[in-house]
Amino acid sequence: MTIHGMGEPEYPGSTGNMIWSLVLAIGAGAVLLFLQFTPRPFLTTIAAILWLVALMGAAALIQMLQAHVPSRRLGRIAWRVAGASYVVGAAILIADPLLGNGRMVAALASALALAGLARLSFALGSEQRGRRWYFLSGVMTLAVGMAIGFAWPFSLVAPAIKLLAVDLLVLGATNIPAHNGTFDNRMRPT
Repeated sequence: MTIHGMGEPEYPGSTGNMIWSLVLAIGAGAVLLFLQFTPRPFLTTIAAILWLVALMGAAALIQMLQAHVPSRRLGRIAWRVAGASYVVGAAILIADPLLGNGRMVAALASALALAGLARLSFALGSEQRGRRWYFLSGVMTLAVGMAIGFAWPFSLVAPAIKLLAVDLLVLGATNIPAHNGTFDNRMRPT
């Protein structure tokens, strides 16, 4: 739905949400490159973890802003749950950056799985054109949560951090086409 037929999105944060999604995708891609091509793995891993905490905060912001789009209450709840799960995940990474505590890793895996399930439930219950992108993003987050949960204890934390970066890259990259032409899920005026 547009304002005055000018092709502008109806809700005020939609363009900003696309920009945040682009920043998220670029940042996560940079983390992957940073981890892959630097000679000091321990320092690089610590820096990448702190960077991922900031990116998870951005992902939470994107999903909280996305909660204003759906007209259905369950869609808004799904996006809020997904955003809150990323806040919990970021807090866990701050508390245990090297993922050495099994309970913290289980909580991180659970938070990611919950975020993935929330996006999947929105995608399956939505009638938006871009719902396949939300579905893909939810499947990826659920898979990363399961991989982190089932792979612990890690001999190295870098693969888990790379998985988180890939998840954030997919989240940012899929939000852009999902938003393209699907800013509003409300009924159109007749």
